[in-house]
Amino acid sequence: MKLLLCIPHQQIQFAGVNARAQISLPLGILSMAAYLREQNWPGEIDIYDARLSATIHEQHTPDGPITVFGDDEQTMAERIRAAQPDVVGISNMFSAQFSRSERLAEIVREVCPQAITVVGGPHVSVFPEQTLAHPAFDYVVVGEGEERLYALLQSIEQGEVPEIPGVLGRPEDTRLLRQHAKVKVDFIKSVDDLPLPAYDMVDVDRYFALQAAGFSPRTREWGKRAVTVITSRGCPHRCTFCSIHATMGYRWRAHSPDYVRRHLDLLRTTYRVDYLHFEDDNLTHDPARFDELLDMLLEQSPRLPWDTPNGVRGDTWTLERVRRAKESGCQYLAVAIESAVQRVLDHVVRKRLDLSQVDNLMDYANTVGLRLMAFYVVGLPGETLKEIETTFEFAISRYRRFGVWPGMNLATALPGTELHDITVREQLRDPSLPYAANQITTDEFSPQDIAVRYRQFQRQKLKVFVWRSLTHWRDFRENLKLVWYYRGVAMRELKKALARG
Repeated sequence: MKLLLCIPHQQIQFAGVNARAQISLPLGILSMAAYLREQNWPGEIDIYDARLSATIHEQHTPDGPITVFGDDEQTMAERIRAAQPDVVGISNMFSAQFSRSERLAEIVREVCPQAITVVGGPHVSVFPEQTLAHPAFDYVVVGEGEERLYALLQSIEQGEVPEIPGVLGRPEDTRLLRQHAKVKVDFIKSVDDLPLPAYDMVDVDRYFALQAAGFSPRTREWGKRAVTVITSRGCPHRCTFCSIHATMGYRWRAHSPDYVRRHLDLLRTTYRVDYLHFEDDNLTHDPARFDELLDMLLEQSPRLPWDTPNGVRGDTWTLERVRRAKESGCQYLAVAIESAVQRVLDHVVRKRLDLSQVDNLMDYANTVGLRLMAFYVVGLPGETLKEIETTFEFAISRYRRFGVWPGMNLATALPGTELHDITVREQLRDPSLPYAANQITTDEFSPQDIAVRYRQFQRQKLKVFVWRSLTHWRDFRENLKLVWYYRGVAMRELKKALARG
């Protein structure tokens, strides 16, 4: 049996607005491939990432032309036909990209009608029944895929009808799901039992080259051979806008420091990795375990630079912990603050976070010279315009005072979140629109109200950016690196603008 694991090309235009093309190593697929190999699955495994060509072109669809990043449909069809797979596994990470996964499954039907199609990822984990209703999908895998894909392949090989919790092949298979609004499956209890990702099964150097060329998902990609590392899964907190629980659950499950050490040794010695992105959903959930990770990073020689682009909590920090993080190679911490109003944090976001501790972290980071950026989100049902303005003002004041770069996000009602459920129940968003930010209307505000204040915030942020660049040597150095890194993106956008006349 031959298994072809696929990542479709990427749509980079939504409602006439271009998004930035992005690519990084497909960790989910590499983990599943490694698990199959460790279980001595006898089949052949191939991986096809349609983004690797890095071409940007227009693709015609029944709904009109779209701009895509990666292979065109003809190339994808030729690649799949040449592989002649028995099973095609399609990875879909984002709801906004789901139409591309549907189209890839349709292409498989056209060129390899005998092949069985399997799809997994966050979107299908939230909408398994709707996904299965599409005629191009044979099976839907909900939640973590390593164990479920292996069990499914075994059933297919033996000619059995799968009876696997979390795998749907027929409408009646929904009885195998848990009766829970968000978490429909169980999760791997001991993540240390999983093998390290199968990096050897893809062209790692090609991913590094594209990331260095400006296609990295990271806003600050200082490494030439940078990788994302996930040292834990799940998060016990219940922020209304977070969609992680459908695929990773509420229970926090961490790799041991020894497992992480083995992983880093592989990355350094075999792939010459020079930068790490710790992208856990809750890296610092257990402070003692985080201290052990810092101990392990401090042992590295030379020390690997690292950051936390997915954000960490703003509590549990001490001056000594911040100092040790910097000494271990941390280039910046991203802290998830969400709102500058304690009422909004407590009752709207429902994030258990004391804002006074966040100011302490900012002070500590400023003291030891560790870069800090902050995530905020505005436009949530339950906020008032005054509270939204307070968050904008807080973000600017902390940027001016501590140099904390403000990453301001406009609320997006992603499937699988309580926010999505609220917007559907109270009809706060036009359901015909593709999922995007700032589409929520309440009695307190409209998208236009948020947009006006967001533009004002961006102007203020630019002023502080210039002021701090001219008055703080550390900001000048870091901001110069940032501008230099995005020069390629800027030139591409300039060329496109000139071509449009």
